[in-house]
Amino acid sequence: GDEVLPLCGNTTPLHIKADDSLLTAGDLEAEGILVRGLQEHFPGEAIRSEECGNLGSGSTLWVVDPIDGTSAFTEGLAHWGPTVGRYVDGKLSCGALYLPRLNEFFYVDESGGWMNQKLLVPLASRKLPQVLYLPSRFHRYCETSFKGKGRCLGGTAPHLANVARGAASGAFVAPGWSLWDTAAGLGLIEAVGGVAVRYPDGEPLDPVRDEGVAFLAGSPELVADFIQQQRVTIRSEGSLHART
Repeated sequence: GDEVLPLCGNTTPLHIKADDSLLTAGDLEAEGILVRGLQEHFPGEAIRSEECGNLGSGSTLWVVDPIDGTSAFTEGLAHWGPTVGRYVDGKLSCGALYLPRLNEFFYVDESGGWMNQKLLVPLASRKLPQVLYLPSRFHRYCETSFKGKGRCLGGTAPHLANVARGAASGAFVAPGWSLWDTAAGLGLIEAVGGVAVRYPDGEPLDPVRDEGVAFLAGSPELVADFIQQQRVTIRSEGSLHART
């Protein structure tokens, strides 16, 4: 994150991919650093990264998004950064997200969820704001009866991490996401007592099995209310989850 920070806000996309996502020099530089580091420190473990694809195979898998929130990165905004997750036999063992412009580092493992070396407190112990994080194109394809505020920070991983820190009650994630978008964030939400369910059927989300399926994550109260009341209506999936 620190290595590509000088490119934030003044970079021209190298390519616009088929899903409308941007590829920048920052993406490639950050991916190179992460992939080389993982190969050095965890030799023999498989890696699946957004730009370079699959490297190796086995029951242990690292998923890598070199810059989650690439549009925010090119626009000079704050909520973007590298995120990784490590799966062992299909279960998350650890994950991390770094937001370099904010100097915020999130990490989750068996000890709990952390932000800047401080343990995140359970969601049930705090009064959560009536805020729901939404995809940037939500207004074009969806409707909601939620009476609180809707916000888009610019990336799925920052949305989920900020739910875990108690900055919002939940996040709606549109169809089309990949495992690297959600690994660390879902782990953080689970660590603080939050839940994630497929939308609209309300079944518990298994990110490996259900990769790409619309889901809702956040406080148990908000999630239960959204499922019971069906507060989001997806009119057309279209390009709802165009990569950020």
